[in-house]
Amino acid sequence: MKFRRGRIYEAFFISDIHYLLNKKIKSHKHKELFQLLDHLGKKEIKFNNLYLVGDIIENWFFSADRRLQRVKGKKRFNKLFDRLDKLASGGGKKYYIVGNHDTTSYLMRLSPKVENYLRERDWIICEKAENEILIAIHGHQGQYNKFTWMGSILVLRLLHIFASIFPALFKFSENFYHKHLNRQDPSTIEETLHYYQKLSRLTHQGKKVLISGHTHDFLCIPKINIINTGDWVKSNSFVIQDEKKFSGIRMIARKEFKKEFVLKL
Repeated sequence: MKFRRGRIYEAFFISDIHYLLNKKIKSHKHKELFQLLDHLGKKEIKFNNLYLVGDIIENWFFSADRRLQRVKGKKRFNKLFDRLDKLASGGGKKYYIVGNHDTTSYLMRLSPKVENYLRERDWIICEKAENEILIAIHGHQGQYNKFTWMGSILVLRLLHIFASIFPALFKFSENFYHKHLNRQDPSTIEETLHYYQKLSRLTHQGKKVLISGHTHDFLCIPKINIINTGDWVKSNSFVIQDEKKFSGIRMIARKEFKKEFVLKL
């Protein structure tokens, strides 16, 4: 598929970038992400609404708040958000939906400096974004409740105190967390349906399209109007809304894109 120069779409959805993550600790596709954003920018593609559907900034391995205070760290933030801001049309809105990896707050809030940085750029920070035809939420709410979240964050903080003293423990602490503390992502068809049905109930989905991330599975379940945006760790995927049509697109090479699914309302 090709993007026509100067086209304005209704919305752009992307999640699970895990930006700031060191590739020596965990793989990511940030180079390819910037190729996508630069390509859209050069084509002068615009979106009336931008939705960052959680886990955009990696804040579990390192403190994004501390990084933002440094000149080099601020430049890395600007490198990403300058490109994203460029995609927004003049009258549109920009939503930053908080995901679990965006924060280590017991209240599931962004760190103060990151929050201020985004608000200064006119991003709307929220847990859920909703309009008359869609609901966008990160999706970790289908695995955590308030109590399991607080317990997990407590243990995660303890692990990272040790990891900050011994950097080699960063990878160990993340693996330990996922193996022993984190509820596993759905893998079977039954588990997947159960997970999304729970999200549907939590969000009062109704007949709207429910768009999430979190599990890193790039998928569409048309019967229940479910879309997962995938990630920029393995999938290189995003979703574009054109009126009442939602297209799931995968970047397969530089300037090469494949439409994986279309959901029409």
